[in-house]
This record gives sequence, structure tokens and C-alpha cells, in this order.
Amino acid sequence: MFILWLVLITAGVLYGQGLVFNKLVFRGLSYQREFRQRSCFRGDEVELVETLDNRKRLPVPWLRVESQLSAFLGFRASENFDVSRGELSQNHRSFFSLPGHTRITRTHRLTPIKRGCYRLSTVTLTGGDVLGMSQRHLQLPLNSELVVYPRPAAVPFHELPSRSLQGDYSIRRFIVPDPFVIAGARDYQAGDSMKQVNWKASARTGELMVHQYDYTADRCLMVIINVEDAEGMWRSVTNEALIEQGIEWAAGAAEAAAAQGMEVGLAANMPLMAEFGSLRFEPGRGQEHLYMLYEAMARLQLVRTEPLRDLLEQEARMGYANRDVLVISSYWNDELEAAAQSLRRLGNSVTLWELQDAQRARTRSGEGESA
Repeated sequence: MFILWLVLITAGVLYGQGLVFNKLVFRGLSYQREFRQRSCFRGDEVELVETLDNRKRLPVPWLRVESQLSAFLGFRASENFDVSRGELSQNHRSFFSLPGHTRITRTHRLTPIKRGCYRLSTVTLTGGDVLGMSQRHLQLPLNSELVVYPRPAAVPFHELPSRSLQGDYSIRRFIVPDPFVIAGARDYQAGDSMKQVNWKASARTGELMVHQYDYTADRCLMVIINVEDAEGMWRSVTNEALIEQGIEWAAGAAEAAAAQGMEVGLAANMPLMAEFGSLRFEPGRGQEHLYMLYEAMARLQLVRTEPLRDLLEQEARMGYANRDVLVISSYWNDELEAAAQSLRRLGNSVTLWELQDAQRARTRSGEGESA
């Protein structure tokens, strides 16, 4: 009889605790998951932080947290942490046990292996009683995003026309004298500032001489990326690695130009995420502008919006001059050369960095004569 009562009491306790935990497991419980950094470069290590707060007296015996993440986020192995990886996505699971009035913060380190925009959308919590006889599920929305910039490649920037490396270059038109570009010395004239005096030349000639400043145009590089991985491609990219290489070359060229104080612009026959038209940013300078270009490259979709020929012709119709135009493409033909000549006739230079499966670049360049 005693054993029967013991069994009944035990069954009642188990049933009762199951009811209690099943009803109250998510009460007073909050969960957050977010990337500690908003952005990084491909290959950088970043942190994903989970915070679980149990604000009630009743403990949470066990809690499983599950979410779907991109397979291009590589996690380190960790205690109470499990990842099931597929080709494009992975199932990320964390396990917790919380006493009453307890907050737990857990940090996971991961390395993005591909540029892009990675969003945390939803997470599923599963909790239950002590023995796991009953369980409940709760789905929560998340709002955190990690923007992964392409890693700027070490590019053959020296293959651009020499005027790009030197920055400002002399032109045969009147613009404004540049006080940083000295072409020689001349005789002092009424109205010249004493700051312009060339003391070495004055001592050598015995007469007052001043600096002769040259007339220059601002430094400017326009980078154009072609998404077509082969001549005759229609819309779908088959060699994604080749185009990703081109995007990293573009990032490297932009970084190298910006480091020399040049203005940098960007165009591509690809759309940004959730957009349809070709990407285009007018040239600008400074770190803020450079990182804006990095973010645009991170959000590029590998989808063709228009042929490269049309994009180059559109650039020529804009009528700008005195720019170094860098085209990064997997191929070149007579139609593209004709479009490039239109840009050169306006006084621009056009340089090709050709993408190849052998990871080498062949450069063809030409400069238009300045008007």
C-alpha cells in the first residue's frame, strides 16, 4: 500500500511540476541576440552576443535556443553550442539552464567567409519541465544586421596611368592655380603675397622672385565593375568566385586611391539588394565616402542589370572629363573598346583590369589627350 501511495504521490508531483513549468517557463523571460559590430571586412572575427534574462523566482530547468543563419558565417566550436551546417544555411542551437532572477550573457565568435549582408530574423525558444516530459515553443523576432565588406585586394594600382599615381596633373586649360604644384619661379609682380616669395631663387638671381604655380585638375578615379563572367552571358552568373574577385579588386583600387587623396566613384551593372537598377556613385573623397562604397559593394547582388557596353556608353553620355576610368571585367571586345574610346575622346583615360580564372590580370590602358 505504501508503494502505491508513493507511486501516486510521485506521479502527482511530476504531473504538477509539468503543469507549472509548462505554464510559467516563458513568463518573465527575455532573450536578445545581436552582432556586437555592425560591419566588418570578410575574414575578420566578430562577436554574436546572446543575453537571456529570467526575471522570476521560478528557475528554468532547460532552454534550447535555435535559429537559422547563413552558412557563410563560420563559428568556433563552443560549450553548450551546436551547429548543423548545410550548403547555404546552418542551424545554430544554444542550451541554457537558469536559476530564478538570473541573467546570462554568452558570446560566440564567428568569421564571415563571404561579403554580404547577414540579418538575424527570428529565433525559436523551447523550454519545459525538469524531466522534459512537456515542452513549449516560442518564436521571437530579432533585429540585428552584420554588413560584411569585401576585403580590399592588393591590386596592381601602379598600372593605372601615371597621372593617377601623381595625383594632380597639368592641363592646357585655365582652371585655378594650385598652391601645392610649383612649376618654377618668376619675377615678383605688384599684388603678389610675401608668402609666395621663392627665397632660394631670389638669392640666386639677386632679384625678388616668387613661386610660379601650375594649373591643375582634381584627382579622380571612376571604378566600373562588370558582373558578366563571360562574353555572351545573359543574366545568371555561373562563376561567382571570379566576380567576387573583381569586387575585391574594386575595393582595393578604391582604398589605394583614397589613401592618396583621390576622389573615387563606383559603378556596376549590378543592383543593390532590394533594388533593380545599376549601381552608381559619383566620385567623392574621404573615409566616410570610402566606407559608403565598401557598404555598397557588400550589398551588391550578382545579377546583371544591363550589358557592360551600355553602362560604358551611359558614362560617356554624361560628358565628364579628366577622370581615370578603371574597368574590371572578365573579357574585352571591339564593342567595349569603341565605348571606351568615347570616354577617351572626352579627355579621360580608360584602363582594363581583366579577370581570369588563373587569378591573373592583363592590363590594357589608354589615355585621351586633354583638351
